[in-house]
Amino acid sequence: MSGNDELNKRGNHPRQFTQGVGGWAEYAVQMTRTSDTARHEVAKPPGKVIPIIFLPGVMGSNLRLSKERQKRLERPDNRAWRPDDLMGAGGMTDIAAGTGLGGWFKEATPEQRQLVFDPNETEVEYYHYTENNGRFDAEGPETMASDMRHQNVPDSLTPILPLMGANRITPGNGPVQGKPQAFATPAQVARWRGWSEVLFDGAYGSMLQHTEKHMNNIVLGGKLHPVWRGASGLSASVMQDPSTFGGASGNPITEEDLKKIAACWYPVHAMGYNFVQSNGVTAVTIAKRLRGLVKGYRERGFKCHEVILVTHSMGGLLAVQSRLIINALHE
Repeated sequence: MSGNDELNKRGNHPRQFTQGVGGWAEYAVQMTRTSDTARHEVAKPPGKVIPIIFLPGVMGSNLRLSKERQKRLERPDNRAWRPDDLMGAGGMTDIAAGTGLGGWFKEATPEQRQLVFDPNETEVEYYHYTENNGRFDAEGPETMASDMRHQNVPDSLTPILPLMGANRITPGNGPVQGKPQAFATPAQVARWRGWSEVLFDGAYGSMLQHTEKHMNNIVLGGKLHPVWRGASGLSASVMQDPSTFGGASGNPITEEDLKKIAACWYPVHAMGYNFVQSNGVTAVTIAKRLRGLVKGYRERGFKCHEVILVTHSMGGLLAVQSRLIINALHE
């Protein structure tokens, strides 16, 4: 443990629940001898969840081709659009060399490009996983296949405490041979949350990680968490008079305001969408996913009655339409 870790009143380092794939609250326990009677205190997770949902802009989602369209285009894989494949030095190199997805688009004819972006022959590249007795199986065939396809969120994704922490038993005390791995990695949780459905390299990925970090670390020991305090903390930029940001009215956010909303989990999700389809069609899909997400959290014992939508560009149009659709379903 580092010198910054605080001890609880029994002299033990406190640990926290994390979130698993599927939305479960999870806590790793390492068994000890019966003679070890040391007691550890664990803070139970909050009973309320307010998911934060990010909807990207146009062409910010990963799409894949149908098998029929892949065959017609004689493509070695079914990638229709992967913005991460076009980003960074690697993507630029592939375009220049005529390799990879970027190279394919560089050499493709107008007809081929039109066939790739056919709304009836494309779909979002979702993260699918294997279940074992209703729980996530990290080593199941469907999980492992999806992990290979969703490497835009790398396996080495840095844990983001508390929800996306490394909740595994230490090496030497790992899963029993032949048994499914019990806990998901931070990358697998991120992929389940939809982070790999959207462009992850650059601003989107940075925003998702920063939001996850700050919204789930608001208070520590009755005070603002260090990530919010000081000149380098978020408070330096957001706890100011709204006029600083061009606002015409309103009061600055205070420490008491933040403390009022701290007793809640704010898991950050992303939802990709098929941007070549009609927004009306896509909005129905997003509305169903939002309702399904809320239902899933309720089934796992949380109070979940609302979501926070964060959008970019075309995602804002979908948010408005999805809300109208959800309201219509309640009438």
